[in-house]
Amino acid sequence: MGLLLATLLLPACASSQVSSIAPTTAPTTAPAGGKLPHVQVDVKARQVRVDAETLAVDAPLEFFCVLSGTNEHESVIRTPAKPANIHLALVMIGLEPGAPVQYSEATKTWLPPHGPPLQITMEYEQNGKPMSVPAYRWMRDIRTKKPMPPLTWIFSGSRVMNDGKYAADVTGYVISVVNFDLTMIDIPDLASNSNETLLWERNADVMPPAGTKVTMLIEPAGGADPAKGNGARPENAPAAPGGPSAPTTGPLSEVTADDAMIARLRARWDKAVMPHGAALRDAAQTHYDVINQLRREQLRIISEADKVQRLIDELEKSYQDLTTPRPQPVDGR
Repeated sequence: MGLLLATLLLPACASSQVSSIAPTTAPTTAPAGGKLPHVQVDVKARQVRVDAETLAVDAPLEFFCVLSGTNEHESVIRTPAKPANIHLALVMIGLEPGAPVQYSEATKTWLPPHGPPLQITMEYEQNGKPMSVPAYRWMRDIRTKKPMPPLTWIFSGSRVMNDGKYAADVTGYVISVVNFDLTMIDIPDLASNSNETLLWERNADVMPPAGTKVTMLIEPAGGADPAKGNGARPENAPAAPGGPSAPTTGPLSEVTADDAMIARLRARWDKAVMPHGAALRDAAQTHYDVINQLRREQLRIISEADKVQRLIDELEKSYQDLTTPRPQPVDGR
């Protein structure tokens, strides 16, 4: 990642109605009857579950999840859930959106998206057995075919357009793997959405067949309750009560691990790291809070600078128009 963004590939109907540097705000419309169709919220466990379905895209990816009927040709899964409802569900479990990627005219640079980190897990059934797999496992490198490294997404939030519509509802951008300024959940790094720089494809060897009904579990990275430590479930670990649990499978090959060595290393880690768990969690939370506040202040300052820059550009254009010679009429005409 870390690539500078190319021109954002946005629908004209969306990009023309969105404030250029307005902060992310929540959708203004509440769901009918107070319900969130295709979205389940567990406030106590701080978990959001979203109904979804796998796709069979054999092309470079720009998204992990899109709204059904939108950019399905560039995504791993699709969901019938409105992005605005997913946004509201994330707010209900205590998450505040950050800000999408944006370009600053004043500094002539792209600013990466930011927001609270998210862990996304796919839950589904395979051969009658419940499965739980990190979402990033369903993608791999286009060239090397190696699995995508562990990825933590961020709740950047989309934008509310001038007509009051939630932009992600219009574009269908739910979760992206490259930057878009109207996506709801993004990656934390700058990554171009230019076709020639796309890095990831669907990992058909790992994910279930196209058309499989799946549940997308979204929760704060690090576990449901930061005060109680890192509660993130490892891959195929038992899920929360009422959810799918890990399957029991046989060995994948004749190769066996050195269980004694693994146990010694785990004991060594527990002895050296766990006594400092509370301090590490406090330090991590403080780091996040400080960086988040600094980013918000940075955006505020850049917004003011961009406002001045727009005035400068306007005055320069007006001056140029006033001082540019115009053809004189011939013979008084």
